[in-house]
Amino acid sequence: MREKPLILVVDDENDLREIISTKLTASGFDAVVAYNAAEAVDAAKKIHPDLILMDIHMPGPSGTDAALQIKQDPQTEDIKIAFFSNLKDPWPQTMAPRDNLTKALGMEDFIDKTEDLDITVSKVKEILARK
Repeated sequence: MREKPLILVVDDENDLREIISTKLTASGFDAVVAYNAAEAVDAAKKIHPDLILMDIHMPGPSGTDAALQIKQDPQTEDIKIAFFSNLKDPWPQTMAPRDNLTKALGMEDFIDKTEDLDITVSKVKEILARK
């Protein structure tokens, strides 16, 4: 059992990734980072985080692709994933409301990158509290 919840922050933007992981650490979590979808899938298997904050748009495979791969693997399917993006409503490729599509894909939530970091931390706590 971990002393603190472990959060994997996946984003190709260096500054944002570091700001978020620093804020999470200061808020009582352990945070690790991945730079792209492939690293996220690998890290999910190796460290089995309590939550993954997954950017959607990244070079190479998308965060959506990585999230679905993690959810389809029996070894990692129980990991909670929240999309962490500045993608606006509706989801452009499908024109579906992003919250509806997020749930339909089996993810926990959608967190706006543009939100106040305190709101992000509150949403992380809320997601982790869900059974």
